[in-house]
Amino acid sequence: MGSVEPIYYWRYTLKSRAALNAVSGRTEHEGALIKIGEGHGCIHPWPELGDEPLEKQLKILSEGGETLLLRGTKQCVETDESFRMGGVHIFKRPFPKSHWLVRGGDDPGFAASEGFGIAKIKGTRDFETVRELITQWSGEGMKIRLDFNEVLETGQFLDFWNSLSGELKDTICAVEDPEAWTDEGWMKLRVEGVPITLDREASKRLQARDTVVVKPARPDYLLNHDTRFFVTSYMDHAIGQMWAAAVAAGFHEAHGRGRFLTCGLLTHRCFEDDEFFERIRCDGPRLLPVEGTGLGFDDL
Repeated sequence: MGSVEPIYYWRYTLKSRAALNAVSGRTEHEGALIKIGEGHGCIHPWPELGDEPLEKQLKILSEGGETLLLRGTKQCVETDESFRMGGVHIFKRPFPKSHWLVRGGDDPGFAASEGFGIAKIKGTRDFETVRELITQWSGEGMKIRLDFNEVLETGQFLDFWNSLSGELKDTICAVEDPEAWTDEGWMKLRVEGVPITLDREASKRLQARDTVVVKPARPDYLLNHDTRFFVTSYMDHAIGQMWAAAVAAGFHEAHGRGRFLTCGLLTHRCFEDDEFFERIRCDGPRLLPVEGTGLGFDDL
């Protein structure tokens, strides 16, 4: 029998400046960097969104098992290793543009002046605040993506949608997981013109004209020949963020305009700086590569 390659891991805790979505109130987010051979990746579970917690992910990994998140991690590790062993950078293509992820206190005018054309707003049950944010950000000429993480009950998003003016509706280009999924409930939303965007279970939920969110950290997305989609990070470690960007660049080259939409790769702004995040730079709405081989960060 051949020898089993050892797996090394290093725990980390990312600290966010506020809660990052409607289903999680945490501001500390645990994960682990993984090294197998010369390849690196990260395991950054979101139990609130259905992932097994970190301890269980590590146990399954050590036993040679697999979860969806571990599958994405291994794909990252294998790709990173192949480029590091060759002594070259993975980033041979420019990164596609990203949306602006709205946080409290952000200035819509500044984002627009930096070249951002889309703002992503995290939806909550506080409909009045969500409506105000849509008004503020669309007022700078930006299109709006909403993400409710299925936090609403069936029928609640339709009530909110019907409360919006036609002018505001026209600014909204995507609504991720608008309410708890039921086939009948989401079909009603489609009939009313809601631009449904799927963040999970596309094999069960996808309908014509829906948009799919591709998260390389969780390779469970479903794309047919005409599905529109965009790539986002998993709000994870800088290594995971750069992996999402690498996958996005490849998709952009393969699919170009039409199906491939503005991405969501600039999630480092959600967290306090650490020695990895402080290396990340942007040119307006485009993430820039980090120096080094593979995914970068060689000295770290």
